[in-house]
Amino acid sequence: MKLSKPSVMRLEPTNSAGAREEAPTRPAPIAIVGMSCRFPGSTGPDAYHRTLIKGQDLFSPPPRERWHWCSDDRIAVPKVGALVDIFDFDNALFRISPREAEAIDPHQRLMLEEAWLAIENAGYRLEHFRRKTTGVFIAVYNPDFQFYARAGDWDEITRLYLATGAAHTMVPNRISYVLDLKGPSEVVDTACSSALVAVHRAIEAIRSGECEQAIVGGVSLLLEPSRLVRLQELGLLSVTGESAPFDRDSRGQVLGEGAAALILKPLRQALEDRDTIHAVVHGSGVNHQGASSGGLTRPSALAQAELIARTWRRHGLDPHAACYVEAHGNGGGGDLSELLAFQDVFSAGVTIGSVKGNIGFLEAAGGMSQIIKVVTAMRYGIMPATRSHRHLIEDAALRPEYLRVLSDNTSVSDLSLDRPFLAGVHAYGLGGCNAHIVLGEPARSLEDRNEHALPLLLSGDDEAELAASVGNLLQWLRQAPSASLDDICFTLAAGRSHKARRAAFPCLSKAALVGWLGTALHDFERARNDVDPTILDEDIRRAMFHWLEGTDVAWERLISQGNRIELAPVPLRRRRFPLPAIAPADLMGECRDASA
Repeated sequence: MKLSKPSVMRLEPTNSAGAREEAPTRPAPIAIVGMSCRFPGSTGPDAYHRTLIKGQDLFSPPPRERWHWCSDDRIAVPKVGALVDIFDFDNALFRISPREAEAIDPHQRLMLEEAWLAIENAGYRLEHFRRKTTGVFIAVYNPDFQFYARAGDWDEITRLYLATGAAHTMVPNRISYVLDLKGPSEVVDTACSSALVAVHRAIEAIRSGECEQAIVGGVSLLLEPSRLVRLQELGLLSVTGESAPFDRDSRGQVLGEGAAALILKPLRQALEDRDTIHAVVHGSGVNHQGASSGGLTRPSALAQAELIARTWRRHGLDPHAACYVEAHGNGGGGDLSELLAFQDVFSAGVTIGSVKGNIGFLEAAGGMSQIIKVVTAMRYGIMPATRSHRHLIEDAALRPEYLRVLSDNTSVSDLSLDRPFLAGVHAYGLGGCNAHIVLGEPARSLEDRNEHALPLLLSGDDEAELAASVGNLLQWLRQAPSASLDDICFTLAAGRSHKARRAAFPCLSKAALVGWLGTALHDFERARNDVDPTILDEDIRRAMFHWLEGTDVAWERLISQGNRIELAPVPLRRRRFPLPAIAPADLMGECRDASA
């Protein structure tokens, strides 16, 4: 199988005398090989893209049921971007006792699940994934759970677990411990730019040799009302319940929730490992604005422009080659600084957009929502519109002809105009830390592969789970008609955990596979008997029978065709771990504090 190399635009800088300088050495590109997410209105990258394309209103009233102990929370904003079921958690999967799980910050629990799902999305069994030194870099800064750690009505034994359950450092550290990962394990907190800074830190750790691959994530939840009230009183939140990025009539931002994770590794290694490459990170950069803006929380257009230009040029890229920029664009006072930075760096007429009109401002998870929006747009070929944008901000320093806010769903090919598609992803933090990422399309196969007879392997802890895996795969196949039989069989063999109850089907075509799964869904014994192993190569046939008897098989070496792909995730077995009741002695005082 031949693969095309990712195309990039290289700068050829000149010195003041006009002589051509030597172009900088371009750092190795990084591949995104796995993704998972939970955003308002959707679970999973594909569902997320569908909601954005539909332009749906994904906001809802503030989730007051979470702080029912507070009779007057003083929240005036009508809408937030809330998640559902944030208190559900598969503690058994991670071998965490129910008593400990109930004392763990929901930020930790959700991030642990998203890391697991991202590994599964990448097509890896955990025991194979952790063979490489893996770093974990998680963006988190929301302190809401500290309120419950302090005021919750915990019993004395459960209270002991709060030392680790409530600590932010444990968000990445627990992932590293539970999954037995040996690379760096760090919290990243630069306020609103945290997620993009986490991506940058992971990339630099990979390039410096600290780790061979990385899990990068971001998570933010609304667990109690005090922060909402403070942001509302500062005038940062939209009183209309609408977020209108870069709009002259915007009334502020809508706060939201989210959790997401990416798997990163060097592009060259990803190709060798037969990974599915969702996107390529061609460049990343971080800076602080210093005192240039004249205020700690006032964003600097100059500092953002300097960062963007340096990031592209450091990686041998021309910012004029940018086809699209996914901006921070939260509908607040910082929108103008971003626009001024973009017009100073990118070519005239550059297209920009922001996802915050759809799902709100997700704080530490915001950068994840930006990246996954662009990655899924490249996958499906459609960039979603910027919801609620109507009229560009008016300012004497702004040149409207230099910027075009994407107001309609648009073909990625129309944005690129026969150039390699390159997109900037940008964010700035409340305290002045800016971050920028350059994304590009992955390498594409230049020739079709032939499908050969391969074993389809399914397993479960018991017959019920095995039957559920049949139904999940059949449903997924009906929604993923382009998936290759080679990729499906290779990923199930090499990328999934193999449990006690097992079934296998040798197949030559996807049609035969769908037929067998349909039979198995209604009559498993008949399906088990409806198998013709003679169509398989002798070595693979022998290995399949050994596998059915419980033997572990090195399928990566036996199956030479196919790449790892994202399959239907194995359903998590979640149980509910609600927030604790508030200790009676603290109830009224804590409510007043939370709404003051």
